[in-house]
Amino acid sequence: MNYFGTDGIRGTYGSTLKDSTAFLLGKSLASLGDCPIIVIARDTRLSGDNLFTALAQGVYSGGGNVINLGILPTNSVGHFVRKLGGDYGVMITASHNPPDDNGLKVFDRYGVKLCESKQLVVSRMMDGLRNERAEVSKIYEPVFYDIENIYCDDMLRAVNVKLPFIKVALDCCYGASYKVAPLAFTKAGASVTAFCNQNNGANVNVGCGATNPQFLLDILKQGDYQLGFAFDGDADRLAVFEGTELVPNNRVFYAFAKYLHEKGELHKGTVCGTVLTNGGVELALNKLGITLVRSSVGDTNVFNRMVEDSLNFGGEESGHYLLCDYATSSDAIVNALFACKIYAEKGSLLGYTEECCDKPCASANIPITRANLRLTTNESLTATVSRINALYPGCRIVLRKSGTENAVRAYLEGEQANEAMSEVVATFASKS
Repeated sequence: MNYFGTDGIRGTYGSTLKDSTAFLLGKSLASLGDCPIIVIARDTRLSGDNLFTALAQGVYSGGGNVINLGILPTNSVGHFVRKLGGDYGVMITASHNPPDDNGLKVFDRYGVKLCESKQLVVSRMMDGLRNERAEVSKIYEPVFYDIENIYCDDMLRAVNVKLPFIKVALDCCYGASYKVAPLAFTKAGASVTAFCNQNNGANVNVGCGATNPQFLLDILKQGDYQLGFAFDGDADRLAVFEGTELVPNNRVFYAFAKYLHEKGELHKGTVCGTVLTNGGVELALNKLGITLVRSSVGDTNVFNRMVEDSLNFGGEESGHYLLCDYATSSDAIVNALFACKIYAEKGSLLGYTEECCDKPCASANIPITRANLRLTTNESLTATVSRINALYPGCRIVLRKSGTENAVRAYLEGEQANEAMSEVVATFASKS
């Protein structure tokens, strides 16, 4: 059994994700080395403290040691595994999911999320330990001293950005960025106003954050800000605003690629997107002489393709951007600082990317039910794509099961995308 989904182990706390899962993971990781060091951080979710305790107890039970980073973004784990000489890292988070969910993202000693083969090794070890009783009691593992300042300084040193006089609004969504994001922007010299910047895990991602951009957009319309940034629960996903407008994620991706290309810093003149990257972005990139390659959805898949092709930039339409000269996974704070750097030099992100226009497209999340479950196998999804392609030959169609939610994600691109989407939705609805 592979406990890992698209992005780590994830579920509803107390139901599909329990303290025992964290204990088994901790003990399994500790058993993979000789007194290994496991670096752990978490977001603000109420269940995070219990999961940390169980995970740490598992590590100690297996003969390992723990470094506690406290509440920090996901990429901090990969960063400090390398910086502090750790063997593995674990981020306790369910990212953009609701507050009742939680999860465990695992990194190797290189600060990279575990590959599938290593996931299977860890999963087999967890299975082998399932009959052990987890004696989980409250422990006190102090947070690494001054870790927020260390992380901010490392980020600012990497991106090398100064932001004097720039007025910035931040939506920290009550998540992992609540303290460190305002600190980083203040250190960079920006005038910062932060919202949802409390340690309040009961409200993480609720009506705010990168997946709810209207919250910050409404605030921007009432204030006088040059830029705005919204983060999700673990600060790996970013929404970007300029003035009172939301900058589409595809244009953020394009801006990063264009800027790196102009600076001569884009490896091989190539970037990595996914099967969901809009064809209009690819067309605009090609006009600059930039090649787009595609991976499957998921920032781990993007990263793996980037390593395979020796690339240094990639990303997803969801708001994950991998600037691998600075980070080994998507860090929304690093990405926001990089966007500020482009804005400071070019004067406008919207103006800088005006030539990048999406092709018509439509997307939907289709709930998986008992009735339509049989339509969600890979074979059935492929058959559905073939059938609808025959009806709408001008459309590019992507159907896939979500790795983080019980849903089929549908993406269609082309002049008849909306009509084709109606056919897709009807296909699954007729079986529900």
